[in-house]
Amino acid sequence: MVGNERRLRILPWWRYIVHELNSCTTRLDISEEDVPVRTTRVLVATFLALFLLVSSSVALAEDYVLPSLREIYKDYFHIGGAVSVASWAPKTLVSHRDLIEGQLSSVTAENAMKPDYLQPREGVFNFREADNLIRFAKEHGMVVRGHTLVWHAQTPDWFFRDKDGKLIYEKDEITEEDRQLVIDRLERHIEAVMTHFGDSVYAWDVVNEAVSDDAAYILRPDSPWYRILGDDFIKIAFRKAHEVDPDAKLFYNDYNAEMAYKRGRVVALLRDLINEGVPIHGIGIQGHWGVNGPSVSEIEDGIRLYADMGLEIHITELDVGMDGRTPEEQAERYRELFELFKKYSYAITNVTLWGIADDASWRSNDNPLLFDRTHKPKPAFWAVVDTSKPWHVNKAEYTGAVFFKNGAGEIVGSLRPGEYTVDDLGFDLEEVSRLEVAKGHLVTFYESKDLSGEVWHFAGTSEFSGREMADRIGSLAIRYVGAESITLNKPVEASAAQDRAHRAVDGNPITSWSPRENPPYWLTVDLGQRYLLTRWVTRLQGTGPLMGGILNSPLNAADFSLQVSEDGDDWFDADAVTDNTASITDRDINPVTARYVRLYVSRPTSLDFNQNLVVHEFEVYGLPSE
Repeated sequence: MVGNERRLRILPWWRYIVHELNSCTTRLDISEEDVPVRTTRVLVATFLALFLLVSSSVALAEDYVLPSLREIYKDYFHIGGAVSVASWAPKTLVSHRDLIEGQLSSVTAENAMKPDYLQPREGVFNFREADNLIRFAKEHGMVVRGHTLVWHAQTPDWFFRDKDGKLIYEKDEITEEDRQLVIDRLERHIEAVMTHFGDSVYAWDVVNEAVSDDAAYILRPDSPWYRILGDDFIKIAFRKAHEVDPDAKLFYNDYNAEMAYKRGRVVALLRDLINEGVPIHGIGIQGHWGVNGPSVSEIEDGIRLYADMGLEIHITELDVGMDGRTPEEQAERYRELFELFKKYSYAITNVTLWGIADDASWRSNDNPLLFDRTHKPKPAFWAVVDTSKPWHVNKAEYTGAVFFKNGAGEIVGSLRPGEYTVDDLGFDLEEVSRLEVAKGHLVTFYESKDLSGEVWHFAGTSEFSGREMADRIGSLAIRYVGAESITLNKPVEASAAQDRAHRAVDGNPITSWSPRENPPYWLTVDLGQRYLLTRWVTRLQGTGPLMGGILNSPLNAADFSLQVSEDGDDWFDADAVTDNTASITDRDINPVTARYVRLYVSRPTSLDFNQNLVVHEFEVYGLPSE
């Protein structure tokens, strides 16, 4: 177990609510004005009254230790999160406190350090909420990123009005007096803010989102800063920030700075600044991405480019939207990204998530973060715990690989991967009527206490008569079946397009087997020996071009099955899928022994007129048969 781990207790819902409501007034210098005691009591009473109406019992899960990303990544980079402390927004510093304390080594104010919040009126500063964040960070040994000193958005209009109250950037002619007035305000703001926070803030996004999305311009032409000061505003801001705090790390921050269409302009800006001796230390890549893109290779190209310029890199606002895909696909996306970040950790020194749980995300409709709306870890969280393993393996190692449930659906006990005698279980096997085995794992019960004798295999979710088995079982082993498909690069035969059939088992997610004749289609793989099969995965093309590329059509296999055989002649269905619309199917099966496996597709797509089929990978998982 890693250090500084936090133990999560799954409480009955009513106890959790009472706990949170009673504690929220004592955390972080939160006053009764923020959370009135009377309101708290009313809410508690309300929830208790509702509890009395609940007739069924609430099942309690066992405690488990939640790994800390802060500790896991301490030798790579800071793990950060955007935190809300503003009175007009959800105070995640309160509601997400346990997650923030346990997972993060860096925090950023989501809004409380932006110009409109810190200085809403000229000369009138509001540091209260930001100071709360600073105090919290110091108490928990965290660093603070400052966001942001200069931005065209969330900047009050008074910055840009002349002495008569007119917006300077709307004037037909901007005088030198106008320019100097804006420069003075800019410099006074930077000096006041950075002086106030001092060395409590180790890095600043000095200028935010100044580069244009339009290839016709380097800088955003609609920015009030640019309209009044041209590109001088960036130089002025960085030089003033360095003058105020020579030790602070100064960053230019932008979205899509890694993407080919925009990074050329970002690079041009940064090179010009560096060549002019402007004190800029790094680039902030925001990272508002999705499961569908941009590609990891495009992100890597951008990271490598900035690293080669000698710039320090922060991923400043990371979140990965679902894009209509599954939580498992989101997990894989996060795993790939953190694997990339680790690769470039010589240049990447901070990875900051824009939030930590979906309930308070600015993209909450797309559920882009590591924890769900109830603050439970998602597959995405487990994916980044150890990027060398699938997310479900990481989760099983911490929370349990097998859950034993009684007839009421309550958890009687859980076990992590390993070997056990029945005497080690710590619960009564006779109470068990159902097993839930974590994805990719196999539990084998043995007749004898030394893992020998008659065996019973279980994978996925299975009915289980503990009463019948109690006198027959002496020991058990829980194993991860393996990360590599046993069909990989094995001999294949196909009903059509034989010359391309090997592409379905070559491990390359880009290549494909794509028959276009009359269905049904089948693809047979000789495993070379008998295996105990527990899981299968199909990676299909969701949509693709038809009619010369004019029309996109489903190419995802609608009805198909996994067939198995001992001799390659007699086949039976081990599992079947109907009315499929997903690009990836990942299914556990009741363990079955076979030497040959076959993907049998009876309906290639959900459209009758389209007989095309595109299979990128056909994967089967299992262990050599004993």
